[in-house]
Amino acid sequence: MGSYREDVRTQVLNALHWDVAVPRHRVAVEVKDGWVTMSGQVDLPYQRQCAESDVRHVPGVVGVINQIRLPGETAQGASSGI
Repeated sequence: MGSYREDVRTQVLNALHWDVAVPRHRVAVEVKDGWVTMSGQVDLPYQRQCAESDVRHVPGVVGVINQIRLPGETAQGASSGI
């Protein structure tokens, strides 16, 4: 039996896997205390938005820190929080 964190992480990865708009191999996920931090880089703003929306709907997620970047964007410019 996995830990709560591993279970939430698995569900988050599954949600991203099934969304064809999200290049899941380019998005990294960390989970701590129900907070999901996403990082990586995608090509288009809607891909970043889709990833965040997918993750927010996963049971057990209390908040999302979206640090996914767009081309030419710094890590600071990508964070959106809750």
